[in-house]
Amino acid sequence: MTIFNNWLRVIGLYTSLLYLSPVFAERDIADYIELPQAQLQQLELNNFKVLGLVQLKQNAGPDFPLMEFSALAWDNDEQQLILLSDRGFIVHTKPEFEYDRFINLVFIAYHHLQDNKGNKLRHKSADSEGLALINADNGIQGDTELIISFERKPRIVQFSSTGKFIAKHSLNNPLSDIDNYAGANKALEAITIHNTFNIITGPERPLQVSNSNQLSLHTLNNESWQFTPDNEAYGSLVGLTTLPDNRLIALERIFSSVFAGVSNAIHLVTLNQGSIRAEKIASLDPSASYLNDNFEGITWHKKNHFFIISDDNDNFFQKSLLVYFEIPKLSVKE
Repeated sequence: MTIFNNWLRVIGLYTSLLYLSPVFAERDIADYIELPQAQLQQLELNNFKVLGLVQLKQNAGPDFPLMEFSALAWDNDEQQLILLSDRGFIVHTKPEFEYDRFINLVFIAYHHLQDNKGNKLRHKSADSEGLALINADNGIQGDTELIISFERKPRIVQFSSTGKFIAKHSLNNPLSDIDNYAGANKALEAITIHNTFNIITGPERPLQVSNSNQLSLHTLNNESWQFTPDNEAYGSLVGLTTLPDNRLIALERIFSSVFAGVSNAIHLVTLNQGSIRAEKIASLDPSASYLNDNFEGITWHKKNHFFIISDDNDNFFQKSLLVYFEIPKLSVKE
């Protein structure tokens, strides 16, 4: 009888693994897209050389949707690309390359962000928008932590790589008060880690108290800078990433109406104490055809190579696109 019970346990475990494997097993979660050569050449004229494009599938298994991605970050120690959704979850993935070409995305793990009591973030508390990593390039595996910025309830929170709450960082005025933002859904959209100024974040649109059309960057020590967007009326700061030489890359999204389409401008930003220099170095516009989408997240990968990701807004007519690209005219010292 004991042997029979043991066999039942083994069969039960095996059956459970079969049910769980579609969610947790490593497998492809994207379809490769080949763009026409004419379009690739047109993009390259805008200093945007596509090195690979995939469209994410809609889910990673039951109750594990793949939607509304707002940010991403490269974990060099783990060789993983971490995707952040504004639904309050992260997805660990592994990009696959053929020489310098990005050809596939493999699912590794899926984690919900948790509050300090271990509960999944929900509703307004789950509006996670910006992502940066700590300990992701120190040569040690297993110690990566996430720094995430939020809208609706503006805050910056530190999590483990599996989404467990570690600490909440203090925000000073004007960032701590939602009434100072252009809207409840226009708060801390972007975040990065800088070697000199540590955590740098930015609201999607200019703060109400600024009385200007300038986009702004802020540290947690009340330091701030402003720079002119490519489009002062509709430009929004949606992503930040830091280069090895301490310069920043800022992703601006421009959306005036459905009929006008979506444009993106990529800015190279140099920060010093009390000064900022920003210049547009690459762009996407509605003529980008398949890439005319709502790109919200950007991360540096290596050399002058980056990933950007689009937010499908849980909308049937939009796509979750992940693009690997080069900025040919940008020189980066690693």
